[in-house]
Amino acid sequence: VHVCSKVAVGTSLMGKGGAVHEYVVGVRIVTPAPPGSERRFAVVREIGSHDPDLNAAKVSLGVLGVISQVTLQLEPLFKRSLTFLKNDSDADLAEMVTVWGRHHEFGDISWLPAQGKRWCSGRTTASTSPRRATVPTTSSPSAPSPRQTSSASERKGSDDAICRASRVLSPVFKEEGFGFTNDGESFTGYPVVGYQHSIQASGACQDVLEEEEEHDGLCPWDPRVHGTFLHNPAISVALSNATAFLKDVMRLRDRNRKAFCGIDLYMGILFRYVTGSTAYLGEAEDSIVLDIAYYRSRVEGRSAVHADVLEQMALYKYGGRPHRGKNRNYAFNDTVGRYPRLGEFLEVKARFDPDGVFSSEWSDQVLGIEGSPISMVPGCAVEGLCTCTDDVHFAPGYVCSTGTVYPDARVCSAVQPAPRCDGAAVNSISHLSPMLAGPT
Repeated sequence: VHVCSKVAVGTSLMGKGGAVHEYVVGVRIVTPAPPGSERRFAVVREIGSHDPDLNAAKVSLGVLGVISQVTLQLEPLFKRSLTFLKNDSDADLAEMVTVWGRHHEFGDISWLPAQGKRWCSGRTTASTSPRRATVPTTSSPSAPSPRQTSSASERKGSDDAICRASRVLSPVFKEEGFGFTNDGESFTGYPVVGYQHSIQASGACQDVLEEEEEHDGLCPWDPRVHGTFLHNPAISVALSNATAFLKDVMRLRDRNRKAFCGIDLYMGILFRYVTGSTAYLGEAEDSIVLDIAYYRSRVEGRSAVHADVLEQMALYKYGGRPHRGKNRNYAFNDTVGRYPRLGEFLEVKARFDPDGVFSSEWSDQVLGIEGSPISMVPGCAVEGLCTCTDDVHFAPGYVCSTGTVYPDARVCSAVQPAPRCDGAAVNSISHLSPMLAGPT
């Protein structure tokens, strides 16, 4: 057997879905002893599948106590046959995204908005002998480095190089099977067949022998190389809102495609599917999760090019819920109302840990107990500590502007002519804004 067979960041709307916490059927948790208890310091609680407190414990942010044991429901290990399907048009994407996940157990979609293309994948039954198939996370040696391309573009104040590089990158990864292999060594074509724990895995760069590391075997997060450094927000949007949301994003994209080239450079937006959960802090209904990666400058105080293109619209207009491990502070502002069973979770928290021994300043903020994750200080919008309300929240030479597709958005726009955030000249208001005529 293989534990759960789906992973924490998996994708599925079938059965219990793709999140590990949906397979938790028992938890042992150590909490502070209540006043007057025979136990002086701690209580060991055994929470089974029929105990409603399990709905709090299986997504608890660590604020209920120390979880010392988790019991998971297992599935038999199975094989999976995978094929990536390319479509050179995204005209029907807004409609098809709501149904793809219901027809494909492990369906996901990678959308390249600037190019108007998409890649789709899903599970099919595999009856052939198992193969070793994993996804490396090293960059393709025949493709341009996204990091170097973005840094050069930042210095020049132009999106042209990023757009050219993104158009080169996607066909290279297509030819190389996006890192999948048919026999553990090379990609010879689709379908790729393998056990689920290999198909779903990422990180084959760690399998490279030490003597090969000097060439192309280092993982991009290895501290020995000047590797990845990016923003990687993830936000879930209810499937019932997905079509309207994507139509708005397309309106935004059509105003200035170049503004989305930086997203294409990191292989676009990944749409994953997650089911509505019984967990008090889980998804309230079936949703798509947007995983976005885009360039982040290593220079402190330098604004990201075309930052916040999608997040504010997803969060504020369509009630999106931020991934608790990926987003910047502003994404967690006023999220309490997006979890209709939060009150039930807080009731369990009050019983398990009434004095807040396992709480922190951050957990109190995101649970709406005390304080705010927002810091309204000069420059706060650059690093996502706030959504701007004043020009001082950006670097000198920039103003806090409203959006046109989504007027409630507040993003950075350059005053013409003005220095870029790093002091170089820029002559277009669209440098940090996702549209030619204004921001989001």
